[in-house]
Amino acid sequence: MPVIPSEIQTFILKVALTREVEASCDDCAKLSAHLVEVLLDGAAQEQPLLAILQHLQECMPCAEEFKVLQDCAQMDLENSWPTFEEMWQRLEELR
Repeated sequence: MPVIPSEIQTFILKVALTREVEASCDDCAKLSAHLVEVLLDGAAQEQPLLAILQHLQECMPCAEEFKVLQDCAQMDLENSWPTFEEMWQRLEELR
């Protein structure tokens, strides 16, 4: 089976993005809530959190979960949670 040039390019990019300290999906799940709080307060400088930020750039499922967590934290901060009726209406619109 021949190797496609785009596969080679993807492999090279992944190798180039490799860091000495990398986070796994489990690490991301454990530290995401803390990272959201740190980002609301300022920039994340702790090495484990920087590894989580890198992981979020590379892992779509973790990035999607993190976005939901960020949105919830922002609504909590602004006290702007939708009412039950608004949430139900949004769910109905998605069907």
